Amino acid sequence: MIGVAPPAYDPAAPTTADTLPVGAPSTVRAYVGELLRRHRRAFVLLVTVNTVSVLASMAGPWLLGDLVERVSDGTRELRLGTTVTLFVLALAVQAVFVREVRLRGAMLGERMLADLREDFLVRSVGLPPGVLERAGTGDLLSRITTDIDRLANAMREAVPQLAIGVVWVVLLLGGLVVTAPPLGAAVLLALPLLVVGCRWYFRRAPSAYRSEAAGYAAVAAALAETVDAGRTVEAHRLGERRIALSERRIKEWTAWERYTLWLRSVLFPVVNITHVTVLASVLMVGGVFVLQGWLGVGQLTTGALIAQMLVDPVGLILRWYDELQVAQVSIARLVGVRDIEPDAGDASLAPDGRKVHADQVHFGYREGVDVLRKVSLEVEPGTRLAL
Repeated sequence: MIGVAPPAYDPAAPTTADTLPVGAPSTVRAYVGELLRRHRRAFVLLVTVNTVSVLASMAGPWLLGDLVERVSDGTRELRLGTTVTLFVLALAVQAVFVREVRLRGAMLGERMLADLREDFLVRSVGLPPGVLERAGTGDLLSRITTDIDRLANAMREAVPQLAIGVVWVVLLLGGLVVTAPPLGAAVLLALPLLVVGCRWYFRRAPSAYRSEAAGYAAVAAALAETVDAGRTVEAHRLGERRIALSERRIKEWTAWERYTLWLRSVLFPVVNITHVTVLASVLMVGGVFVLQGWLGVGQLTTGALIAQMLVDPVGLILRWYDELQVAQVSIARLVGVRDIEPDAGDASLAPDGRKVHADQVHFGYREGVDVLRKVSLEVEPGTRLAL
């Protein structure tokens, strides 16, 4: 096999994972939709402000294309003063609205992240003790720390930037088609390469990032449990065994890290080649159309500049969508706790008085593993007992 093969051991596989559940794709989509509905007005405002910013950015290519067209026609009245004034005005509008886009995007991301944190913490404190005992404290700890940190970047940057990039691409393509329809078709020549590369990558990336996150959770669990039970480990002389376990889990985790790095090292060159192909196809097709007289020089100039402008939003979408693959795994791990049913207890049991009496009681967080045995206790009403 050329490249890096996926590691044989998968910490996210159901047969090997003894951790808290991971949310199903339908659960994640439902939760993300709920978040967007909570912040519908802020999201619509972000898209609106971004639309104005993109429209202002396209004024430059149109003005330059019109100027080139007049020069090629031999027009003496170039109206340079008007062109420069309009360009400066469009640049000022773009600068103001780009600032608003960044500000509104950051505010939207922070609010969504705050809601996610609160929802996760509210659900976590109500988890049944047996569930946490089986999963271990390390898994919950990694979700609270590492997954929240990964999501923080995605919520602040990825979600707003993806919305910005999509609007940007749609408007630029629309402007290209309106300016010179043949050049819009020329852009499609680079589409097969991008589709094949992205399909190859995104068919492998989600499961790889999920396994990478599960591997890190296993590392965190091993380290947290060893530190928390340090005295017990020393008393039973389990140090070498715990060190070996930690080293094995770190090795398994870094193997998945290398695999995801290999996936990215294939995707990014494909994206860069696509950028070059887009501009080259526009110039070649446009050049032929200009030589045949089917297209004006000004239209080709405007189309080439707009095609060049497409490089940034397409790269933005792919870069942040890749970041969103990591965030999708993290949000699935955070939302997964919502699938755990709360401990309802035994409804048939009810106190028959104020007296507390226990005789030879056993207790365990999971079936067949008792942590307390033969506990007898009697507390009279009005008595205070300190544990």
